[in-house]
Order: sequence, then C-alpha cells, then structure tokens
Amino acid sequence: MDNERLFCTFRVDGRLFGVDLLDVKEVTAETAFTRIAHAPAEVLGLVNIRGHIYLALDLRTLLAMPDAKMSSESRLVLFKPTVGPAFGVVVDQISEIHSVVVNEAEFSRNSPELTAAHIGRLDLIESLGKLADELLVILNPRRFLAVVEQQLSAIA
Repeated sequence: MDNERLFCTFRVDGRLFGVDLLDVKEVTAETAFTRIAHAPAEVLGLVNIRGHIYLALDLRTLLAMPDAKMSSESRLVLFKPTVGPAFGVVVDQISEIHSVVVNEAEFSRNSPELTAAHIGRLDLIESLGKLADELLVILNPRRFLAVVEQQLSAIA
C-alpha cells in the first residue's frame, strides 16, 4: 500500500538519504564532540547540546562508506527518544524536507539503484523513494544503535 510521508533529507558521499521527519528531534551545526576511549569506529563521541549529552555516530561508517573529513556543511541530526536514547548521526550536508510516496513492497535490497550506490549496510535501509530527478534512500534510524551494539559485542 502506498503512503505519503515527510522525510528529513541529507547528503552523505554525494548521495541523498532521508529519515522519517517524525523521528527527528532537531538538526544542529554542532559537530564538536569528545571522543570515547575504545569506542567502535561508528562512534564519533559525545556532544553537549544545551546541557544535554548525545552520542554522535558517524553515518558514513555506519553505511560502510569511505571516510571523509567534516566540513562547515556537516550537520548532526538528533533523534527523538522514541528512536533511541539520546543520539544522532553526523551527515555531510543537510538537504530539504521531501514529501514522498513510499511503496515498501517495491523495495528490493538487490535493486540496481542500490547496487550502483555501493552502500555497504543494506540492513539500515527501510525503503526507497523516487523524487523527480533522484533516488532517495530512506534509512531506519532505529537500527543505527544496533550496529554499534554488534560492534561492542564483537570487541568483548
């Protein structure tokens, strides 16, 4: 069944990604973080936003994409507590809010679009949305912390 949803979109490695707007608490330019000793590569560190501490994850590493330096365009997308406890992901550049009709039945992890995009962690992808001129890869942020937990259990 088709349904129209709003997505907070952003770019990582030039590709367009999005998360459900209802899952996003805020987007901030604050990307200065304090590293955590012995944390998995996906964890950039802790960020203090107006007295609240958030875990900052590297979306590039979560998606198994090439490393890149943060820039003045980088942003931290913070998620609501319903998604997970006090965390967010650093993205290369924030984009627009898009309204997309999503048909999850059409989503295939073997789709040519995903194969061409070279995204290493297909388990983080919820569905695909087609915009007028581009494919929107819709991520499920509820799966982000599970990746970090897997890495931690592999270390232990």
